[in-house]
Amino acid sequence: MTGRILGESHLDGVTLTATSAAGDYAVSNLVSTQPGKLWRSTTASAQTITGDLGEDKRINGFVLYAHNLSNDGSATVQLTLSNDAGHTDQVYDTTVEATDPLYGWGEGPFGMEGYGGYSSEGWQQQFTTIWIASTQVARYFRLIITDTANSDNYVEAGRVKLGQYIDVRFRYGYDMGWSETTEITRTRGGALRSDNRPAYRFANVTTAVLDKINEGDLLEVFRAVGKRDDVVWSAFPGANTAQERRNTLLGRLVDYSSAAIESAGSEITFNIQEGL
Repeated sequence: MTGRILGESHLDGVTLTATSAAGDYAVSNLVSTQPGKLWRSTTASAQTITGDLGEDKRINGFVLYAHNLSNDGSATVQLTLSNDAGHTDQVYDTTVEATDPLYGWGEGPFGMEGYGGYSSEGWQQQFTTIWIASTQVARYFRLIITDTANSDNYVEAGRVKLGQYIDVRFRYGYDMGWSETTEITRTRGGALRSDNRPAYRFANVTTAVLDKINEGDLLEVFRAVGKRDDVVWSAFPGANTAQERRNTLLGRLVDYSSAAIESAGSEITFNIQEGL
């Protein structure tokens, strides 16, 4: 099995501009590592976000995370990478539906989702990913978000990342689930009381045998990002299924190992917890 991890973001430290921003919901919040810190537009009209990366950068991965875009196929995200600020010399341009991965046939509960289609689970963190098949080199970034029928009458998002992902082959026995820090106490009368706190996802990964190039790429993510910044992990990228959705998360590396090197290659383990 092969997953993807997107570490450093070329947009971090870049001054972004946006069509609009409501009060304290500044566009700079999109490059904060706390996805609960939001950018929000003033209206539901199409929003354009641009940035100058300062120099040519290698790019094959994009993620817009913790957004409120309509999950019915009506909203779109357009990503453009160019050699000039006016985006007349475009290197890459694509438009995708801004939905979570679709349910496949029979994956969801009985009814519409049982026949495949859009999810109505209403997860706290909606996301849009664009995985580019071949690495692009560009300096200028543009994002156009179109969701004019948004029920909130505005568009918002918590994090944007643009960078170079690496493929990570991992072993069967990959571990993903939900956890929470809710505390349960028992009263004198025997009742159980809880101090309710949000649930979050986690992923525990043990790689398959890696060659020296794969090993070096993953260790570089640990060096450059470590526990200090966020990463995006997708265990089943491009599958376009509910399983892909469950196993795509933005979070922090809470633990990672050294490379255990043997004659056939090396093995590495790492653990990610979702950021809220």
